[in-house]
Amino acid sequence: MTAMGDTLRRAGRAVLAPALSFALLAGFPGESAAAVGVLKYTDAQGVEHRKENPPDGVCAYFESPAVNVTNGTGTDAALYRDRECTDFLIYVFKGTRLEFGGDRPQGIRFG
Repeated sequence: MTAMGDTLRRAGRAVLAPALSFALLAGFPGESAAAVGVLKYTDAQGVEHRKENPPDGVCAYFESPAVNVTNGTGTDAALYRDRECTDFLIYVFKGTRLEFGGDRPQGIRFG
């Protein structure tokens, strides 16, 4: 092997190692992260709803406004007054439960 070939091979390894490390930490394209666990909420009619492993970064809406929300996942979430996740209400941190009287959330986004 020539000196030039050895140099190129070492340079390729130097670039490849950090790129692979980043891919392992950030995830591969097309792979979406999820809030592992169960989100529970109760609507005004007293019906409990469950969402298992909800995706991160995606706005989801409740079928009807929630009177309580239990975040049984390992990820914090933002609650919104609307279904489009534009009118921020409050955070529901991982492992916590919130009760609502007046303003009731209709949208949620994890992550």
